Amino acid sequence: MEYSDFDKLKKLYTEIIEIVCTAKEADNMETKVDYLLILFRKVTECLEFSPYTHFYTQVLIDIIVKTYNTKVLRSDLLFKSQIGVFIENPKYSPNEFYENWEENEYTIHILMHEFTKEIDKVSKKKHNEYMNFFETIRNLLIQNFMEKKADLKERLERINKYSNNSIVRNLSTEERLYLYEAKRVFDIHYVNTKPAHAIFLDTKFKIKYICDEELSLQEIRLDVEDVVKLIKEKHIIAQEVYELENTEEQIRFELFKVIQNNFVINKCENCGRLFIPVTSSNNPNQKGRNDQKYCNNLYLDTGKTCKEIGALNKQKEKIQNSSILKEYNREYKRMHGLHYNHTKEFKEEQFKEWSKKARKLRDTYTDEQIEGFKLELKKLSDMYWN
Repeated sequence: MEYSDFDKLKKLYTEIIEIVCTAKEADNMETKVDYLLILFRKVTECLEFSPYTHFYTQVLIDIIVKTYNTKVLRSDLLFKSQIGVFIENPKYSPNEFYENWEENEYTIHILMHEFTKEIDKVSKKKHNEYMNFFETIRNLLIQNFMEKKADLKERLERINKYSNNSIVRNLSTEERLYLYEAKRVFDIHYVNTKPAHAIFLDTKFKIKYICDEELSLQEIRLDVEDVVKLIKEKHIIAQEVYELENTEEQIRFELFKVIQNNFVINKCENCGRLFIPVTSSNNPNQKGRNDQKYCNNLYLDTGKTCKEIGALNKQKEKIQNSSILKEYNREYKRMHGLHYNHTKEFKEEQFKEWSKKARKLRDTYTDEQIEGFKLELKKLSDMYWN
C-alpha cells in the first residue's frame, strides 16, 4: 500500500466525519436514520479499501457519536480500543470520569440508540471545536494505520528471508511457529506455569460461525429431506470466522496463517512488493523453493501485471544480448512491414510460412555464426519477396 493510498482513506474518513456530524446535529429522527444508511455504505467502502479499517473506522465513529452524546471530547475511546496513539494536545487528554467508564458491548440496538439519540442544539463555536478534535483523531488513526502496515511489512520481510529455505519449509507447523517467534516475527512471551516454564503466542482469536443466508420459519418446519434440498439450492453454509480485537491481533492472525500454511513469500523483481507465489499444484503446503520472480499486481498505469512486464523486459534483455535475436527481430519487423503494405503480393499464408522457417533457422545458429545466419536469412527472405 503506497502513501498516496492513504490520501484516499483520509478522504473517506473526512466524509464519515461529515456524515455522522450532520446526523447528530439533525433535528428530526428521519434524517438521522437516512444518514445512518449512508454511513453503512461509506463503512463498506472503507472495508473495500482495506479490511484493517474495521478497527479504525469503528473507533472514529464511536468517538464522534459519544462526543456529541456526552458533550465531552471522548479521546478515552482510543485507549479503550487498544489502538494506543499518543495525543500531544493537552486539551484532548482523556477525561478522568470516562477513562473509568465501562462501555457497553455494541449490539445493533445500542448502535441505533447511540446514533439517533437526541442532543441539545450545537452552536457554531462548539461545532468547530468538535470538528477540529475529530480531524485530529482522524489524522492520528491514519498515522497509526500507516505504522501498523509498515510493521506488518517488516515482519513479512523476515518471513521472506527464511520461507524459501527448504530446511525451514520442512519444519512442522509447531517448529516453524517457534522459529519465527525466536526471529521476532511474533513477540515471545514467557509465563511461569506449572509444572514448567512455557513460551506461547499471545493471541486471543475467537472463532465464530456465521451465515449470510437463512431459511424462513416455514421452511425450517419442513421434513429434513426438504430442508437439505433448500440448503443446497440456496447455498447456505456456516462459515468459520475469527473475531479480532484490534489491529495488532489482525497482524498476528495474518502472520500466524502465513506460517501455519507454510507459504513462501517472494519479493517482486519489478515493483519490489512482497507476494505469495502460486505453486504449480495449487497446494500451499507444497515443499521446496518457488522461483516465481514477478507478482500479478498491475504495475503503475501500464495496464499490465508485473509478471507480464517482467517477461517482456526479460525478452528485450535477451534480444539486446544476442546478435542472432537482434538480426532475426530486425528482419521479422521488415518482412511484417512488407506483408502489411503489400497484402496482395505477400499474402498472410506466405508471411506465416516465412516466419516458421525463419524461427527454425534462428534456432539453428549461435551468436558466433552470425554472418552465416545473416546470409541464410537473406536468401530465405528473397524467396518470399523480391
